[in-house]
Amino acid sequence: MHELAEVWTDRKGLTWMAVSAILYALLLIPFNLVQWTVADISLRPAAVLPVVCGILWGPAAAWGLGMGNIAGDLFGSWSLMSIFGFLVNFLYPYLAYLLWHRLMDGHPIRADWFALSQFLLAAIVTTLVCMFLLAACGTIFFGRPFETRFISYFGNGIIWGMIAGSVLFWVVLGPAVEKGWVYGREWVRRIPAP
Repeated sequence: MHELAEVWTDRKGLTWMAVSAILYALLLIPFNLVQWTVADISLRPAAVLPVVCGILWGPAAAWGLGMGNIAGDLFGSWSLMSIFGFLVNFLYPYLAYLLWHRLMDGHPIRADWFALSQFLLAAIVTTLVCMFLLAACGTIFFGRPFETRFISYFGNGIIWGMIAGSVLFWVVLGPAVEKGWVYGREWVRRIPAP
């Protein structure tokens, strides 16, 4: 819990929080203004970011994506459900960060097939948990149909997260680690300071 609070007093943490919030809002806003669906699944390409940003920036991405989601909702989909959207978008990257680093224990961090397989596992688990939670909140507090909302949320999250997310993760992991563009205690534990 301290790690989540420390972001607000750490310059690097604030930077990655801002970067993730801006990226997320920029990807959310156009698709909130114009609702596009395929087979009753909303198209939201921003779903490519939670697991990737979460793994790279941990607690900073949690705050950034939560705030980015609020900013995105202000352009077309704002409702009381946005409160739960903030909470889920806060949890989603942070859980991905914690899970991926646990799965990578004892393995070198580099862009290889093992790291990618653990990314995919983290994406499946965190998307399932967070989209279930989001759909359940909509059902409990707003009477929205659980099955259709869950299928829409999970379908969008898993398609974007696993396909485009895998490519993005593969491309950015090596340079991010090499250049120190990572953040969080898990990274400090794995990559000693120079």
